[in-house]
Amino acid sequence: MFVIKSITECPQRKRELTEFVIEKWPQVKKVVLPTIEESVTSAGVFPFTFLLLKNEKIIGFYQLIEQEFVTRKDISPWIAPLFIDENERGQALGAFLLAHARKIAGQLNYDKVYLATDHIRYYEKYGFREIGLDMFEWGRPTKLYEHDTIK
Repeated sequence: MFVIKSITECPQRKRELTEFVIEKWPQVKKVVLPTIEESVTSAGVFPFTFLLLKNEKIIGFYQLIEQEFVTRKDISPWIAPLFIDENERGQALGAFLLAHARKIAGQLNYDKVYLATDHIRYYEKYGFREIGLDMFEWGRPTKLYEHDTIK
């Protein structure tokens, strides 16, 4: 029922994903939309964009990127962003996407994967550990988390 596909597997869905982001999460479009385009043409290197599909309809996505827009640049890769349509939440789909991201990062020979968020207690329930505070490049504070990859 739920399937994760890389945008490189289905580049024809780029427009659909773009419209999904603009409609469902417009505040991130300036950062996410260029990364979608880069994902289509990146040929197996960062960034990666993955679609969460339910009956072939996009209901969420995440991106795995080399560097997050935080001041700390010594760690990589990052899950940024992760989004599930409000109408589909409460089904552990976040856990499904996070496990997928950890597996992809592990296949790329990373030992850890990172994320920056202000969603306190959400990622901890999936095993992410807080590793400190940082600032986004535009000045907003954030917490940093890490998790072991799946190899």
